[in-house]
Amino acid sequence: MHIRESWLWLMAITCIFFWGGNFNAAEAIAGEVPALTAAAERFVIAAAILLLLRLMRGRGESILSANQQLWLIALGGLGVFGFNYAFFLGLQQTSALNGALIMAASPLVTNLLSVWILGTRMRWISVLGILVGLAGVSLVITGNQWQSIQVAKGDLYMLVACLCMCSFTVLSKKHAAAVPPMQLTRWTITVGTLMLCVAALLVEQPLTLIPALSLHTHLLLVYMGVFGTFVAYAFWLQALQGIGPDRLSLCFNLVPVFTLLISLVMGHYPNAAQMVGMMLVITGVMLGSGLFRRLVTPGLGFQKSN
Repeated sequence: MHIRESWLWLMAITCIFFWGGNFNAAEAIAGEVPALTAAAERFVIAAAILLLLRLMRGRGESILSANQQLWLIALGGLGVFGFNYAFFLGLQQTSALNGALIMAASPLVTNLLSVWILGTRMRWISVLGILVGLAGVSLVITGNQWQSIQVAKGDLYMLVACLCMCSFTVLSKKHAAAVPPMQLTRWTITVGTLMLCVAALLVEQPLTLIPALSLHTHLLLVYMGVFGTFVAYAFWLQALQGIGPDRLSLCFNLVPVFTLLISLVMGHYPNAAQMVGMMLVITGVMLGSGLFRRLVTPGLGFQKSN
């Protein structure tokens, strides 16, 4: 159990690292390609990989009931189309700072949804971990420059994006726990990709824009499609089924930390407030996941608590 759960946490952290890198990649291409077109190309790449792997595998998969298929379609609409569409609309009408702060509430929202939908219980250490993590995320994102935060109309869209991702995480555990992770990943990403493509065709002109993009932009979109989408979603759903949304959601707080670390490698140096914030985020994740308690309690191991 110890080794298996350790691997699942490693997969979750790797997923969050790739998601953090998505922000750096998206920032680099923001001025060259519209949001929905970028999202559509990114997910077309991921969906193509998943479908190709399915064809190469050749073996049969779990036979899904009509109810399971309907839930997978709904999950694809929530976690891929709903999240990305609301996210991109929000960033058109609010600051990235406000959007990131709203998304930082994901662990708290996910835990509350888990209590309501899954009947889980929130331990005091999990609540403490969430609060410490939120404080750290705020410092990482703002650099303690609170006066720069402004209320904008697009904040509502960012709240919808947050609810979509949190609902996707919890409902996947409730209604798709019996579906193999790779099958679940392929269904949700394919469904969401189709919805994103239709939206892009209606709102933008992707067939004209995509051929005109630079090689650099295409390479960044390939990174986002392969690592930031295909690998990340596969790892996340695998970890979700083994760990559960209540503890796993704390990893969301690490997204801005990894984004900041990647920026550091690229020559953008953090200030003191951001460094303190990163330490608070890591502490919050360790507290909420139970890792800190296991480290300071010899022989406790990764056993399920009652």
